[in-house]
Amino acid sequence: MSDIVFLRAWTQVEVPQFYNPLTTSLQPRQRTWLGMKTVAELRREHNLSIPVNKDSFYKPIERKARKFNPLVIPKALQADLPFESKPKNIPHRKRPLLEDRRAVVMEPHERKVHALVQHLQLIRNDKMKKRKLKEEQKRKEVEAQRAKDEQVLRKRRREERQERYREQDKLKKKIRRHVEA
Repeated sequence: MSDIVFLRAWTQVEVPQFYNPLTTSLQPRQRTWLGMKTVAELRREHNLSIPVNKDSFYKPIERKARKFNPLVIPKALQADLPFESKPKNIPHRKRPLLEDRRAVVMEPHERKVHALVQHLQLIRNDKMKKRKLKEEQKRKEVEAQRAKDEQVLRKRRREERQERYREQDKLKKKIRRHVEA
């Protein structure tokens, strides 16, 4: 009883016709009747600018960064989880560990070894960059060659089609001549 049901159906509705002819004897017959002027026409005549509403201007949207509460997993659920999925509750330290604060002073031999390893990594990275550039250049050349070959192949196919169509057209003309004769 309380539900509202919408039935989408078409039915014939008769719309009453209404018109109001303008018959005025205040205006001479040779002049045509002009209706009310639009706002734009009035503004143009009086050299008025369009009013500007400050609220209509687009403004940048400023949103505060949202802060979400940390995820809280109930203890009963935590007990059932495998160790890998259990949350690791490690408290954040206010002061960094002694190991993190300690400066590492290398021995002269360690320093040389470290410098050598860095040089080797630099050489390796440089070689990799050169190799990538060479591969990229080679790939571009191959693509250009493939595009050129494809264009030549397309041209050859087109010429073959044109030749085949010419031959077919000649045969049709011969057949027509024999039929007409």
